[in-house]
Amino acid sequence: MKLRNHLLASLRELDEGVLLPQAERDDATGVYKNIVFRLHGADASPPADIFAPNWYTGVSMIRLKAADADRILARAPEEVQATLDKLVQAIPSECADSSLRVGPELDCDSDDRDASDWIAGFDGPGCCVGLYSAEHSAAPDPSLRGMNRVHAATYLVCKAGAGLAGATFQTRLQAACRRGVSLNQSLEQPNGDPGPQALRRVEKAGSRNRARILLQAAEALGLRVDTVPDQSSRGRYRLAVTTVDVTANCLRKAEATPTRPCWQYSTCVDATASTGLCTLSNAADGVVLLLSDTGEVRFKLGNVATFSTVPFSTRRIVPDTDLVQRIAAAHRRRLTDASGPSAHPDAEFVYSRFGWAARKFGTTAEARGVVIEPLPLWGAHEAEDWLASYAREMGVAACQVVRLRPRLVAIAAVEQGKLRALMRNLSVKADA
Repeated sequence: MKLRNHLLASLRELDEGVLLPQAERDDATGVYKNIVFRLHGADASPPADIFAPNWYTGVSMIRLKAADADRILARAPEEVQATLDKLVQAIPSECADSSLRVGPELDCDSDDRDASDWIAGFDGPGCCVGLYSAEHSAAPDPSLRGMNRVHAATYLVCKAGAGLAGATFQTRLQAACRRGVSLNQSLEQPNGDPGPQALRRVEKAGSRNRARILLQAAEALGLRVDTVPDQSSRGRYRLAVTTVDVTANCLRKAEATPTRPCWQYSTCVDATASTGLCTLSNAADGVVLLLSDTGEVRFKLGNVATFSTVPFSTRRIVPDTDLVQRIAAAHRRRLTDASGPSAHPDAEFVYSRFGWAARKFGTTAEARGVVIEPLPLWGAHEAEDWLASYAREMGVAACQVVRLRPRLVAIAAVEQGKLRALMRNLSVKADA
């Protein structure tokens, strides 16, 4: 009821919103998740508050050869840890460097090409890249019925967003909405703000950022992957060729309604704008990849009711403010009793599978060896649970479900503001 009231207060008379499983609104940020909107294009003053800042975030994957994955994961534990450290160092992160801005700029030349160099990397605390493995049942050949058996698969997976281009697009679009400009005027007219060129730029920015991160990760891991020139940079960079490229939080013209011009804004996975389908579980549980009944990545999602979308993120269990307090309490207990259990309840799993680069503040707690694990690894979100109940309604009941589990992953650290507050709090305890 609370979510419904927020939507009724935001949407105009001719707008509509369809709630998917795991739909929610984050009370702290006002961001909607797993809702698809149809917004009337000609009406003035679009609802600016529904647009989330992480434009064109998503997940990109490369399927690896079994021998390449085994060569990395079958090493001795100390060698695996060294490889993980190398992976972490190879990926720039805004959570580790306050002066860093990742992703291409929104502004460009007349041919939609980059006006300046840019850095690929993590643009927020929910980003990650690394090796994910799965075992799933499939036939050795789609034509061989009744011969299903377990198949092992390993993917190089990256979750990240559009970075600087997305942030700039958000600022300009919200400003235009608050001035009363319609979406048609803002996004279709050449002199509109942000304009059609900016929309084209931000549409590609997330995929380009993830493709470069994947290439950087592959080089750090010693893997060879197929690449293509990045045409939007005049070939200055190369991009990894992805097997799956899933896009969420995207905006596009809904061409299926010519008599009622509208725009579709999806805070979930838009199958029309994606190559393949996947949905997230929590950070420690991994990613759920959806293949066709014959094991193909590309397939048509027959999902009219939700406009060819499926849920992307899972429900938030606890606000960040409460989670930070829980983390601080756990590390205070550890500082009090160094011989007791680790602060993190699943420390062995977390430190063997995940690595991160965090900013150092020179506090007493850091000198005492305190390391704050990223918030997603502390149970910020629920595990995926919609497939068991809503697979038929979402049009994926016949799909092969491949649950990819983290094996060797670089993840973004705690945001610097929260990390600084945590370290200062713990330093007071360390000095006491």
